[in-house]
Amino acid sequence: MKNLAFIFSFFLCLAFSNKGFSQQFNRPVPSDLFQYEYADQGFNGEGYFFATPFKLNVVPGDLNYVNPYATIYDSDGYLAWYTHPDVSNFGDFKYYPNTDLFSYSIKIDGGISFIILDGNLNQIDTLNTVIADEDAHDLQQAENGNWLLSTRTSNIVDLSAFVFDGTQGSVTTNIRGYGVQEFDAAGNLVFEWNSNDHISPAETYDEYGYNANDFDYCHGNAIDEDSDGNLLFSMRHTNAIYKVDRITGEIIWILGGRSSSFTFPNDAGFSAQHDIRKLPNGNYSLFDNSNMGSMPRKSRGVEYQLDTVNWTATKIDEVIHPLESYHRAMGNFSKTPDNLKVMGYGFSRRPAPTATIFDDANNILSEFIFEDSVMSYRFHYSNLPNFIQPDISCVESSGGYELTAPPAASYEWSTGETTQTITLTNIGTYQVWMPYGDGFIGSIPFVVNDLQNPCGNVGIEDLKLADDNGNYILYDLLGRKVKHPVLNQIYLQVWESGRTNKIMITK
Repeated sequence: MKNLAFIFSFFLCLAFSNKGFSQQFNRPVPSDLFQYEYADQGFNGEGYFFATPFKLNVVPGDLNYVNPYATIYDSDGYLAWYTHPDVSNFGDFKYYPNTDLFSYSIKIDGGISFIILDGNLNQIDTLNTVIADEDAHDLQQAENGNWLLSTRTSNIVDLSAFVFDGTQGSVTTNIRGYGVQEFDAAGNLVFEWNSNDHISPAETYDEYGYNANDFDYCHGNAIDEDSDGNLLFSMRHTNAIYKVDRITGEIIWILGGRSSSFTFPNDAGFSAQHDIRKLPNGNYSLFDNSNMGSMPRKSRGVEYQLDTVNWTATKIDEVIHPLESYHRAMGNFSKTPDNLKVMGYGFSRRPAPTATIFDDANNILSEFIFEDSVMSYRFHYSNLPNFIQPDISCVESSGGYELTAPPAASYEWSTGETTQTITLTNIGTYQVWMPYGDGFIGSIPFVVNDLQNPCGNVGIEDLKLADDNGNYILYDLLGRKVKHPVLNQIYLQVWESGRTNKIMITK
C-alpha cells in the first residue's frame, strides 16, 4: 500500500505541475533575462504582476551568472517592463496605488538602498536609514505618506544565562535586531523602533540556530500599518507577529510564538512566517512557511480574525497549493480588492511553481514557473491605470511582411534583432522592448500564425479555451484581446484550434 501511495503522489505531482518535472518556456524574454513558463488556467484579470527574479547560490563569476533584476508581467504572463542594473540583490518590488509610486530595494557592494520610482517608472528618490543599517526585507508607505524603512541594529549582550540548541550563550553575543525608521515627506526621522529593546532573545527557537558573532534571534521580514495607525512586525525566528504602539514603542499584543497573547481555537499556528498584512475586512493575513509545522510540512497562505476580548485567533481562510509543497524561506500571500489570492512561494523548487493566482474559492487561475533555482522574494499583483504598452505595427513590404516598433532610442526584439523594423521569417510570438523610465517597456505581443497573411493574424499565444466547451477569446480587428466589448462593433471569436468567427456585439 505504501508503494501504491507513493506512485499515486508522484503522478499527482506531474498532473498539477502542468509539464511534470520538465519546463516548457512559453514567453519571450530579452537575451540577458531568465526564461520562464506561464500556465493560464482561466485567469481574466487586467492587472500586472511584480517580481524580482534571482538565481539561488550563484554569484558573479559563476558560469551563466545573471544578476538579479525587477520585472512587471501583464495579465497574460508576458514581460511588460524590466530593469536590470548591475546590483548584487533586488528586494521587494511593488506599487503604491494611493500615490502612483513604485519601490524596490537594491544591494550594491554590501550597501542597501530603497529606490522610489514615479508613475512612469523613473527613479525620483533614494531612501536610507540613519545610524541603523538598512534591512532589505521591507519598505512600506504609511497612510499619511510617510515611509517605513526596515532596519537592522546590532548590540553586544550577555546571554551566558541561556542555552540555545545545546550551546551556552556567550557573554559577548552580538544580537541582530529588526526594526523600523519612519521618515516624513521632508525626510525627517519621526519614529524608530528596534526589537533589541523590546523582545528577549529567549523568544527565539533552536530551529533557527545560534551564532555568538551574529545572533539573528528574531529575523524580522515584514512591516505593515494596522487600521489604528500602530505597526505590525513579522519576526520569523520567534514564529510571531508583534503589534507595536507607534508612539511609545511598547508591544500591544503578540500573535504566535512562545508568548502569544492569543490562542488558536481551530488552527495549529504558524512558523517561520512572512508578509503580515492587515486586510480591509479587519482580518490579518500572512504566508506560513511552516518550518516547524507537522510533517509533511506544507506552506500556506492563511487569514485570521483576532478577538482582543477573548484573545483568540480564528482561522478564516487557508490556501494550500494542490502539490502541498513546502517553501522554507521567503514568500508572500496577498488578497486583492477583486477577490484574487496571490501566493509567491519564495524559496521554490520544481515541480512547485514560483507563484500562483487563485480565485476566491481557491481554484488555480494561473501560475508562473521560473527556471529551476530561479526565485523571487515576493510576488505582487496590482492594477496600473496609467501604464500603457506600445503596439507593434505590421505591413506588407516588397512582397514580404515587416513588423515595426514605435520610435525609441533602442530596441531589443524577442528575435534578438535591434532595429526598429524587422522582417517576418517565422511564425511565433514577437515582442520588442524599448527604453522606458529606468528600464525597458515590452510591447503588446504580436502573434504570427500564418506567414502568408501575418498582418491579419489575431490573438495572443496560449489561446486558453477549447472548441468543445463553447467558449472563446474575443479580439478586436487589430488583434487585441477584448475584455469589455463595445456594442455594435465587429469582433473576432477565436478558439484554441485557431477557428475564428466575425461577430457584432448587439446586447
